[in-house]
Order: sequence, then structure tokens, then C-alpha cells
Amino acid sequence: MFWRRQSERERDLERELRCDLELEMEEQAERGLSPADARAAAQQAFGNTTFLKEEVREMWGWTWLERLWQDLRYAARTFVRNPGFVTVAAVSLALGIGANAAMFALVNNLLIRPLPYAESDRLVRLTGVYPKAGLAMFQEASRGMDIASAAPGAEYNLTGIGETARVMGSVVSDNMFSVLRTPVQMGRSFEPGEHRPGADGVMILSYRLWTTQFGSDPGAIGRTVRLNDTPRQIVGVMPASFSFPTSNVQFWIPAKLDPSNIEDYWGGEYVPLIARLRPGVTLAQAGSEVRALMNRLRPQFPFPMPRNWNGDATAIPLQTDMVGEFRGKLLILFASVAIVLAIACANVASLLFSRAAARRKEIALRVALGAGRWRIMRQLLTESVLLATIGSALGLLVGAGALYVFKSVLPPDTPGIGSVSIDWQVAGFAAALALLTGFAFGLAPALSASRSDLVGSIKSGSGRSTTTTWSRIRSSLIVGEVSLTVLLVVSAGLLLKSLYVMSQVNPGFSPAHVLTLRISPNQSACAQRETCVSLYDRLLIEARGISGVSDVAIANTVPLDGQLPSIPVDVQDHPKTADFPAPMFWTGAVSPDYFRMLHIPLLTGREFTGSDGIKSDAVAIVTASTARRFWPNQPAVGKHVKAVWETQWRTIVGVVSDVRQFNLAGRNPESISGAFYMPYAQAVGADHQVPAAVNLLAAIGGRQPAIAAEMRRMAQSLNPNVPVSQAAALEDLISQSTADFQSTMWLFLSFAGVSVLLAAVGIYGLVSNSVAQRTHEIGLRVAIGANRPEILKLMLSQSLRLALVGILVGVAASMVLTRYLASLLYGVGATDPATFACVCGLMLAMAAIASYGPAWRAANLDPIRSLRAE
Repeated sequence: MFWRRQSERERDLERELRCDLELEMEEQAERGLSPADARAAAQQAFGNTTFLKEEVREMWGWTWLERLWQDLRYAARTFVRNPGFVTVAAVSLALGIGANAAMFALVNNLLIRPLPYAESDRLVRLTGVYPKAGLAMFQEASRGMDIASAAPGAEYNLTGIGETARVMGSVVSDNMFSVLRTPVQMGRSFEPGEHRPGADGVMILSYRLWTTQFGSDPGAIGRTVRLNDTPRQIVGVMPASFSFPTSNVQFWIPAKLDPSNIEDYWGGEYVPLIARLRPGVTLAQAGSEVRALMNRLRPQFPFPMPRNWNGDATAIPLQTDMVGEFRGKLLILFASVAIVLAIACANVASLLFSRAAARRKEIALRVALGAGRWRIMRQLLTESVLLATIGSALGLLVGAGALYVFKSVLPPDTPGIGSVSIDWQVAGFAAALALLTGFAFGLAPALSASRSDLVGSIKSGSGRSTTTTWSRIRSSLIVGEVSLTVLLVVSAGLLLKSLYVMSQVNPGFSPAHVLTLRISPNQSACAQRETCVSLYDRLLIEARGISGVSDVAIANTVPLDGQLPSIPVDVQDHPKTADFPAPMFWTGAVSPDYFRMLHIPLLTGREFTGSDGIKSDAVAIVTASTARRFWPNQPAVGKHVKAVWETQWRTIVGVVSDVRQFNLAGRNPESISGAFYMPYAQAVGADHQVPAAVNLLAAIGGRQPAIAAEMRRMAQSLNPNVPVSQAAALEDLISQSTADFQSTMWLFLSFAGVSVLLAAVGIYGLVSNSVAQRTHEIGLRVAIGANRPEILKLMLSQSLRLALVGILVGVAASMVLTRYLASLLYGVGATDPATFACVCGLMLAMAAIASYGPAWRAANLDPIRSLRAE
């Protein structure tokens, strides 16, 4: 209907203008002019009919829609005639917009979008960790918060459903789900009082565990299973979208609060506390209350606690806490992809400047036909936005792949990370980027093109040069591209060098040709120490009989496996005080052959032997750093340590080299003050018992898959109800320990590679355009005696000067901004001179290579043809 009315209006306008022109011709003829002269005079008096039509159309309304359609069709036809330009520009924008869309999906889901709980802005985390007594006291005394607890999670053996399964569960307060205001999908939640001894034998399943282990059977509600040999009744199933405190947690059981068990009540597992602010309570008020409650809690401990324990405790938003560990990394990556987009926009703007220069005659003809400056700008901006829209559409495809890669740099148990996807919000963000970037990179070229010299452009075709102002703007774009590229390449170079330095680190052990197998019986199986000691002695004997196995050992944990068993200890010559309570030591429970198998050097004293058994004198081996810290300038051998609850001291019989137990960078938790090993037969864990779950280590000479399968069959044959993991190479643990770092490095290398490519395209386009603009000048230079090397030097010097300025600006910016990468680096300073020097050389080489092709063409121009063409 609209187009029909528009056509009728156009016909009416044509008839009216024709009638007016004929009347004017008649008036001119009446003055005595010939028909031809009358027509010419009438047309001169009448003016530009095209311009008149445009003015009339402006008064009709809705003409903007028609003109937009015309502009889009014209832009599409132009793009079809220039596929090379469109491909380069669209791919450049797709890389920038796609990376930003993927990173926005992560940031929006993890940092911006509210947590999936009712009134999630009222949920807070109380910083620090607290014993069960602290939870009970805070719940009773708090006036401004409803407080709950949730342990990070631990592994349990789940039996009573067929084959024993190893599952991850969290111990939570009975009000945790009500504080989060998350109802169960099936069954019921925990009820008040189910924290009391004897009433805590219930559990709630995650949706994932319900579907995988129980086959989505509604009859699972009310069923009794066993967790570590403790009967538990299933009372509920959570929704599929619920994951707390991490996405690895598969079930929840209520925490047992028993004030009569002083050791567990005050010294058991310390857990984080969460809370919901009551109506009218602010975050600041909650923080003040936490500090006041801490001052009341600290004196109630039945054993000495540091005066500054949880001294800085406060309340922070729960969302901030859940992303606290990787918030900085996300923002750094977001800034990096924004830089890539800025480089892409600068690159496309530079290409548009070249294209506008080539279209000066076309634009001049449009002006001559009556098009105003705003009309020209609108057409060119429409082309820019359409180009950005194409890039945005391609960018969503790029973003889908980039999102998968970006997820790899974050912990897989990050709550909510599994649901991050390219949704309508991300699509809207990409569309907004298309509009923004379309105007951003299209405005300056459009302004430049719309100010064309009508007469000069028609006479000279594309023109010999653009104005000085726009040339400077284009040169500034290249400088900006190069400087931003330097920033990304320096960041990637620092991370690459960090990885190299880390790869040269001696982890303190030799993982070569060692397989490890995790065996996890219930802890109750080790209630009698002799039972577990006998079981693992038999396991070692059986494993030694496997063909291809040269040596075996057991250990409660192996280096870099992510576990950190620790206990509070008493140390000889270091009495406990309120300011210096019992330190926490990492504890290794190992068999005598452990140190020899992993080639952990013995520095002094002796290793464990088979005679260090259950009934022999208790002994221990400490690490070198522990010996230096607690007995500086003294021999550690002969000193004593023990768990705080033990009555018998353990004599230190040896000192071994430090092992990078927690991570390859050697950054151990601040809470760990030392490390010592115990013979497995004498070992104790935090529960005062010998560790039930251990790793079987085997030194092999070859046939790894076959030996691994045989080891697993052998371990399962000893007790079919005990979960046994798949055997893995110890060398893989080192790779896994740096996987997160490597992912971040590869991301930055990708960003740097893309930015270098875009900068190279920009410099190439600049020099190519300069050659086209200066063809006449180059012809004159050759005609008056300039040789090829001089022309080549002339054209190369232009790009190298701009590249050098960009490098200097980029180096200055990098000296400041790479300091924010310090937390991601290892063994390398944020201003490492060697890295900066290599990047500067790389960027100069890139500029020279990118500009050499067009510079060589300029040096080989035929002066006669170039002068004749002008």
C-alpha cells in the first residue's frame, strides 16, 4: 500500500513539474524567443529539477524509509562490485565483534546478570572461614542477617544403587536452601533441626545425579542409600539449573552441629558463611555486624587462636565472591578483545579512506546532480553500517567458537559457566556494536568524501591527494593500530616467556614413566589402622608382580593433583601462643619407596624403611623450606613434630628437597606454614585416622595402556566395592597444572596475531593508497632523475615512520598497562626489556614487509604512462 501511494505521488509530481516547465516555456516564447531558446531559458529559470524533487519529497513524510531502502540497495550493488574490499573489511570486523560478543556473554552471565536466586542482591558472603561453632553463634546472635553455611565440596562413596560411585557432595546448614530461596524440584528441602545428631541422615540430590545414577526415577525420593557407609535417605531433588557452591557438587547433606563434640564443633572443617540481608539492612551495616560478632566469637575458642584471626572479616556481595578469583582475568580479557575491535575499526576506517579517495569522481558527479553534503554522508554511513552488520552477522558465528575457547581459561566448576551461550542479549550486543562501529569507522571517511572539490575531482578523476587534515587522520589511525597491536603483542610475549620459564622449573620430582591410580575406600574401612595398612601392603605386593612394573609406592596425594591435606601441628622449640598458634602443615602419607621412585632428593638423614611400622617409634621427614623456617642454622634431623592432638612426638629422621605440591609456580596457600611426610603405617589425617583413599604409583618401562588396564583390574579385584579411577600418567598432571595458564597465553597470542594481521593490512592499504595518490609525483621524480632505490626508500620511509611512532606510543602504554598482568606472570617482570625489544623488532619487520609490495610497484612505475594518465 505504501509503495503504491508513493508511485502515485511520484507520477503526480512528474506531471506537475512538467506542467510548470511547459508554462515557463510558453512565457519565454511569448517574449519572442525561439522554441529551443525558450526551452533553455525555462530550464535555467526553473532550476535543478532533481533538487526540487528532493525538496518536495522531504515534505511528504516517510521518505526516509524509501531513501534508506535506496541507500541499502545501492550499497549492496557497490559491495557486489568490490568483493575483495568487502571480504577484508567484513572479516576484520567479524573477528573483533565476534570476540567481543563471546566475552560479553561471559561477563554478562558471570558479572552482570543477577544470580539465579530470589532477590539475589540481598545475598552476601561473610569473608573468612568459620567452624561449626561460629555458624551456630552467628545464627543466634545476628540481628541483620539470616546466615547459612556451605562447604566447597568433598568426594564420597555412594553405594546402594549398584556399582559404587565416587561423587562430590557439599555439607550445608539446614537453612541453606531457604536462605537462597531456592525450592526443590521434587520432594522437600531440609527441615529445621536436621542439623542435630541423629536427625541429619538425609540428603538432597542434584538434578544431574538424579538422572545419571537414579535414571530420573521419581521413586528415588524416600530411598535410602549409603554415603561412606553412612545411611542417608533421599528427601529431595534440586532443579537442573541449580548449582551451589560449585557446579561440581552433586548432592547436599546437612551439617551436624554437636556442641558436645568439642573437637569437631570448634576444630573441624572450617567453611564459608553466606547470608541474606534482612529488610532495611545495608551491606555496610552487615559488615559492621560481622566484625562485632567476630570479636565475640574469638575469645570463646577452647584453644589459642591468633588475635588477628578473621580480623578483616566483613560482608561482600555473594556475586562478587563467586567470581572473585577470576574477575580480574575476565576484565583483562574483555579489555583485550575491545582492543582487537578498536584495531579492526581503525583498519576498516583506513580502508574506507582509500575507497573514498577512489570514488571522488563518482561523489563529485552526485554533487553535480544536486546531492547535498548530508545526502552524500548518509549514503556513505549507510554503507559503513551495512558493512558492520555483515561483520556482526559473521561475528556471531565467530563468537560461538570463541566462547568455547574463552570458557577454557576459567575453572570448569565456576557456577553458571555451563549455561553461558550466545543468546538474544549477546545478539543484541552484537547488533549494537554493528551500529556503533559502523558510525565509528565510517564517520571520518564520510566527512572527508563529502567535502570533495567538485571541479577538481571531475577533472582529475580520483585526485592526486586528499586534504592534509584527512591524510593526518588516516596516518593517526595507522599509528593507533600499531600502538594497540604493540600492547597486545607485548602481553602475549610476556605470557609466552612466563610459560617458558615455568616449563624450565624443577618441580622437585621426576614424573617420567610413572602411572598413578586413585583408590578410594570408605574411611570407615580404616577405623582399624591395621586393616588399611594390610590392604595396601597386599596391593603393593600384587602391583610389583605386574609385567612391566619396576617399582611401586602409595601416597595419600601426589604432586599437582589439586589436593592439599593439612593438619595443625606442634613444632619443637616453637611453643604456641595467642599470637602464634599451631601452624598448619601439609601432610604426606607415603610408603618407603615413594622418594626413590619420584627421585625426590634426600638432603640429610634417612628415608623411611619397612621397619617404620605401626608399633615402632613415630618418625617424620620434613621439607627443606620447613627445616629452614623452623630451625634456621640448626640441623632438623632429631627435632620433633606432632599433630596437636597426639601425645607422642614424631622424630624427624630426614630432610628432602621441596616439591611443587600445590602448583608448578610454587604459590602455596598462605595458611600452609610447612610440610612433612609420615610413613603410611603411622600417618594421620584431619580426622585423626590413617588416610583411606590413596594413590598407587607405578614406575613402568613401556606398554602404558596395557599396564594401566592391568593395574586397575588388579586394584578392583582386591575389593570390587571400592571405587578405582582410571590410571593416568603423572606427567599429565604437570600439563594440567599449566593448562589454565596455557589457555590464557594462547588467547593473547590469538589476539596478538589477529592485531598484527590487521595492522599489516592497514599499513599495506596506506602505502597502496599513497602510491595511487602520488602517481603523478612519482612520475615526475623519475623523469627528473630519481632511481628505483630512491623511490623505494621514499615510500618505505612513510610507513616506517608511522610504525615507529606507533611502536613508541605502544611501548609507553605497555609499560603502564602490562602491570595489570602481573598476577598472570611467572618469573618475568611486567616490563621485561627482552620482550619489549623483540616486539619492537617484530613490529618494524611487519611494517617493512607490509609496505614493501606497494613500494616496489611505485619504484617500477612507467613515468610516461603515469604523467600521461594525469
